[in-house]
Amino acid sequence: MSSDGNLQRRQTTQQFTGVQVLRFAAAMLVVVMHITQAISMHISGTGPRHYWEAGSAGVDIFFVISGFVMAMSTASLPSDGPGRISAAWVFMRRRLIRIAPLYWFYTLLKVALLLAMPALAARSSVEPGHLAASLLFIPTMSPWGLVQPTLPVGWTLNFEMLFYAVFAVAIALGAPRIRFCLAAFALVFAAGYLLPDSVALNFYAQTLVFEFILGVCIAHAYLHFRRPGPIAGLAAIAAGALYMFAPDWGHSADRFATWGCGAALIVLGAVWLEPWTVRAPLASRLSFLGDASYSIYLSHTFVVPAGVQALKRLGVQDSLAVALAVGLAVVVAGCLSYVWLERPMTTFFKRALFGAPKLSYQTPGK
Repeated sequence: MSSDGNLQRRQTTQQFTGVQVLRFAAAMLVVVMHITQAISMHISGTGPRHYWEAGSAGVDIFFVISGFVMAMSTASLPSDGPGRISAAWVFMRRRLIRIAPLYWFYTLLKVALLLAMPALAARSSVEPGHLAASLLFIPTMSPWGLVQPTLPVGWTLNFEMLFYAVFAVAIALGAPRIRFCLAAFALVFAAGYLLPDSVALNFYAQTLVFEFILGVCIAHAYLHFRRPGPIAGLAAIAAGALYMFAPDWGHSADRFATWGCGAALIVLGAVWLEPWTVRAPLASRLSFLGDASYSIYLSHTFVVPAGVQALKRLGVQDSLAVALAVGLAVVVAGCLSYVWLERPMTTFFKRALFGAPKLSYQTPGK
């Protein structure tokens, strides 16, 4: 096996079933938010601003999980010697393979739909420069006046790519992951305020970028300190959920201090709860839904508006019935996308770039 193959094998970690389930839950929070928005626009007629905004907290859970998984999956990589550079390069290739192909597919699908039927999305249009920036994960101003990529939910992936790049540099330098990421994000955060004309830097100058570090801290604690039992995990999940969703934080509240810290408690609780979760009767099936969460996240932007509009034409006016039916359709479509698109794409590119004869490992994080 090549040196890259050896490094690929080392960049693995145990699968946390609870974290997988949490990935699915986080994706569905975002889905429900967009379903309520579509219902407000097309069913109840209350307008696009009347929806369950708290569902956006699913993104914060995703970010904390991402930090946790990246730290766990690279914990055994070399911290000194010439192997660090190769390890960082393998890490970045693996993350690009995991994220980019499916995102590019759905971005180009949206472009094709917009060109064929421009009336489908009143707030979207195609501009070559903006499309190129979207495909390259560069935050830029969209033709509709927001800092969004062509596929709007891809804004979260711009943050993910920044985190992967910073984390890869930490691996290459053999630097302490938490301190290096904290310093790098603080520098980006300060630069966003010092250079207000930079769209990209202003985009990154948000406190939620530090949520990745919360996940890295959870992984560090898991690897180096004694872990409480599952009951403490339940308590942490309950406390985190209450902290995130019970108060009406409003737009003025800092996202890191509210949803970010609540998300960290939930992820920490899921890790502590793992001894119970892994023995649950439906653990493997729920873990599959976690595997499919990335496909669910990307594909739901097509399924939700189409589903709500279709049910409206069929005369379905009950908001709960619409929400349940569209939510089920999103899960089914996301699972099909995972089996028919995401998994084959990932397998193909891993074989092409790493020369692996077969894949037996699924990274437990987005």
